[in-house]
Amino acid sequence: MPFGPASLLGVERFSEESEAPLELLPGDEDAKKEQIIRAVYKQVLGNAYVMESERQLVAESQFKLGEISVREFVRRIAKSDLYRSRFFETCARYRYIELAFRHLMGRAPIDFQEMRDHSERLDARGYDADID
Repeated sequence: MPFGPASLLGVERFSEESEAPLELLPGDEDAKKEQIIRAVYKQVLGNAYVMESERQLVAESQFKLGEISVREFVRRIAKSDLYRSRFFETCARYRYIELAFRHLMGRAPIDFQEMRDHSERLDARGYDADID
C-alpha cells in the first residue's frame, strides 16, 4: 500500500494487495449490498470516516431494495451535502475537479482541456450538472 496523499484520499492504483472490485448481481444477499455500500462511501469520500448522522440512509435503503443502481447510489452520495461541503466548497476549483474525477470515475483527468470542460460546465449549469 502506498503512503502519501493518494493513500489518504483512497485513490491509489488497484493492486494485488487491495480488495478485488465488487460486482452487484441480481439476487445478491444484504451482506453483499452492505459491503458495496461501504466500498462506495470509501471510494467517493476518499477513506473519510462517515458518522451515522452523515450517511445517506434513504439512498442506502433504496439501493438495498433494488430501487436504484450502484451508479445512481454513487451519484446521490456525490450530490449530498456531505460530499459538497468536503470537496466542492473547501477546495479550489481545479482541485475539486481532479478529486471528483478520482472519486467518481476512478481516474485522473486526461488533460487540462477535460478539466476546463468541467470548469465551464460548473459555470454554465452548476454543481449538480457537473456530477451528472
